[in-house]
Amino acid sequence: MIKHTLLFLLLTVSSLSADPAPMLQDSAQHVVIQNRILAKAHGKTFSVLDVVKKMEVLFARNYPQYANSSAAKYQYFSTHWKETLLQMIDHELILADAEKLDLKITDSEVRETLHDKFGPNLMGSLDALGLTYEEAKEMIHAELVVQKMTWFKVHSKALNSVNTQDIKSAYSSYCEKNPSKELWEYQVLSIRAQNEETAQRVAQKVFNLCKNSPSDLASVSEQVKTSLSVEVPEQEYTITLSDDLKLDTKSISTAHQQALIKLAKNSISEPVKQLSRTDQGTVFRIFHLKNHTRTVLPKLRAMHDALQNQLVQEAAEKESNTYITKLRQRYGFDTKMLEETIPSGFQPFSLQ
Repeated sequence: MIKHTLLFLLLTVSSLSADPAPMLQDSAQHVVIQNRILAKAHGKTFSVLDVVKKMEVLFARNYPQYANSSAAKYQYFSTHWKETLLQMIDHELILADAEKLDLKITDSEVRETLHDKFGPNLMGSLDALGLTYEEAKEMIHAELVVQKMTWFKVHSKALNSVNTQDIKSAYSSYCEKNPSKELWEYQVLSIRAQNEETAQRVAQKVFNLCKNSPSDLASVSEQVKTSLSVEVPEQEYTITLSDDLKLDTKSISTAHQQALIKLAKNSISEPVKQLSRTDQGTVFRIFHLKNHTRTVLPKLRAMHDALQNQLVQEAAEKESNTYITKLRQRYGFDTKMLEETIPSGFQPFSLQ
């Protein structure tokens, strides 16, 4: 089943994975804030300090282990202030859109969420963040409204847009990109001679010596040369051992696959008479199969939920982008407007 997680996360800071750990070597430093007006949207003004209050909460929520590190906080603030500002503007537009609906957020919902987010020592946590109780209540109330609006305007549409045929199509596409395959790991010992009889005799000698120790083909080849030195001069035949080969079904030759398919893991074949592709001469080959693995595609039933979740998330991202774009157009906000209020190269934070 799909977890009906509210897509509020799509409208929150998205790059919280930037761990501030690399800049933790600070003790006496502190973050200096250069306050100014950053933007106006739907009659509300957003300043650097407004953004800082939001980032303080996000930072404490996601990186509590760095709560006393000014350097980590500076790194986080410097990296995320612009996207946090845009998030706050988008949330304000969602709140404006919510005014037309009869959304009810109860005091008990707000209180419960306050304790969930800030812990049992609520007032102590708020003091550490520089927030009053009323500011925290207002922030949580707004978050809950945004969550419900996001469900109605984004997530519910995304859920309804994905049907059984979409999941089947996604499965077919997955199968095309990830076909079932076999992987063969092996070595080939090849024997050639001036005549076929000699090659066959040498090949049988090699097989008899190495059939019980297939992992030692190289040393067996040398033993064969020594034992045959009297009856068959070395210049009358050649023994070559390939490197370790690792080929899938698409890459392996039909002749090699036919010889290997009969073998158990870590076993060798009896000498196989084949034609060389290079000179069409007769060659006797002994195959050592080291490993053989098969990758079998999971059935649609096993992948159904994962594919459905993926499709819903993709649909939700599109719905979210569409919703935010419409809100910005309706309430007359354009990101280019930020260029008019924020000087080029403006950095609201420094570490001193």
